[in-house]
Amino acid sequence: MPQDVLVLGLNPAWQRLFYVDKFTPGEVHRIERVEEYASGKGINCGLVLRLLGGSPLLMHFLGSEHGSRIFDEISSYGIQQAPVWIKEPTRICTTVVSEGESTELIEPSPILSDFENDDFIQTLNDYWNTTQSVALCGTFPQGFNVDLLNNLDFNGKKVYVDAIEGIDGWLEKGVELLKINMQEYCKLLTRLGLPIVLSSPQFWKMTATAVLERLPIKTLVVTDEDSPVRAFRLVEKKFQGVQLQPPQIQVNNRIGSGDSFFAGWLYADGMGMDFEECLVKATAVATARCEVDRPCNLKVERVAELETTLVDAVEKLD
Repeated sequence: MPQDVLVLGLNPAWQRLFYVDKFTPGEVHRIERVEEYASGKGINCGLVLRLLGGSPLLMHFLGSEHGSRIFDEISSYGIQQAPVWIKEPTRICTTVVSEGESTELIEPSPILSDFENDDFIQTLNDYWNTTQSVALCGTFPQGFNVDLLNNLDFNGKKVYVDAIEGIDGWLEKGVELLKINMQEYCKLLTRLGLPIVLSSPQFWKMTATAVLERLPIKTLVVTDEDSPVRAFRLVEKKFQGVQLQPPQIQVNNRIGSGDSFFAGWLYADGMGMDFEECLVKATAVATARCEVDRPCNLKVERVAELETTLVDAVEKLD
């Protein structure tokens, strides 16, 4: 059975999608269709994890505008929430969709007060001691006191991270999974003082080994749009790396595909699947998400179908 997961998606958004025939900057456009719904990395992760059969508890800051709409929508999916209500409005992410391409306009995050930071840690403490699995998703609102997270006791917990900024304290304590994209991976290498020589045939083995030796990360996963997904770990100090090319599909909407991958890995790991099985499951989930308009419409049957085609496509990296 999958374990309950405390999902910290602290910077949610209200998503607006504007569909236009042909988007040209500087010109007037008539919008053909508008869609609005709750979004953000933690929300996307929680929705997909729930669809797969997991039991997420979603903790997030909800603001004066759209916060109630987000809470009601997420509740309608049967997801338990631990909201921290704040004065400033929840940010809006406006996406213009045209000819299969998306242009995103993301508002600044709300600014938290000292009182709201205190409210956060008091709420988190209500759940922390009884939580075995924790997933940290995305960015933090402005004014968030990161030390509140860094000072937590990780003993006895499996910690999964889909973020790159403000997480150094978590990485130093040790995490079960760090899932980042290629741009974020290069940022991490720079922070660690590691050279970035993409042309080197040993780039992945050398850099991933160095990261895993310097930081107590059990599994490192790097996604790169349509390129293969790569996963790395050290077993008895020996490098293990695999990659998996996502299949060619008819893309409907990519928003939240990385969050869906993360949810797929969380679910697979909670079910006791091995390293390669987690990669297959997560890639299948992300692919199935891209085929539908919204994360909440992901089809579990399609995930299973994709898994059967992907299981033999995993390649070893030496």
